[in-house]
Amino acid sequence: MTHLGTIEHVKAIYALCCKLPPFDKIQMPTPSQIQWVIVHDHELLGMYQPSPHTITISLARQSHFDTICRTVLHEMVHMLLYLQNKANYEKHDKTFKKWTAKIAAIYGYDPKEL
Repeated sequence: MTHLGTIEHVKAIYALCCKLPPFDKIQMPTPSQIQWVIVHDHELLGMYQPSPHTITISLARQSHFDTICRTVLHEMVHMLLYLQNKANYEKHDKTFKKWTAKIAAIYGYDPKEL
């Protein structure tokens, strides 16, 4: 079985998500403008840090395309809120949940999984 846990695979998933709704209408950083980190931390699925743009993906609790894609989408919402100058971009507040509900509706995900 091919392992999807390389930085190149995660960057490809991000690039794909940028070409699909709702991110296709938003100016998101290109994969090369983001620092990518792969870790094996059981306490973490993913994390976004803004300066510089960094997305960390933990493979300790995920290895399938679907799970990694949901994590990338989740971190993309944090990045989007940061780019929109939202003070609480790192919080899972009402604005964050509005975006994850929209994404869940598009892709058939449970909003609580994003």
